[in-house]
Amino acid sequence: WPGLGTGETLTSEIVISTLPGDAAAQLAPLVPAQPGLLLDTTYSPWPTTLAEAWQGSGGTVAPGYRMLLWQAAIQVQLMTGRQAPVTQMWVALEEAIRSRD
Repeated sequence: WPGLGTGETLTSEIVISTLPGDAAAQLAPLVPAQPGLLLDTTYSPWPTTLAEAWQGSGGTVAPGYRMLLWQAAIQVQLMTGRQAPVTQMWVALEEAIRSRD
């Protein structure tokens, strides 16, 4: 990966992966022993190789599908002027994710 030399790790407090699918799998060996927060925007496959490595090292991961939920909630509010039914949206999203697997 450009900018990362041999033996380097992803040491930032927050790392954001916007790569599609499992394209960031090559970064998994760069996960430090005590990672911070990973924002992994991927929905599928989930979990990604990077997310699994991150969590396996004790880091916190915010998955793409959770970001999608909150983007959708804000869109509902902007388009309708009403609060989004976040709980129902979360249940529907979880069902959709489970049905994919």
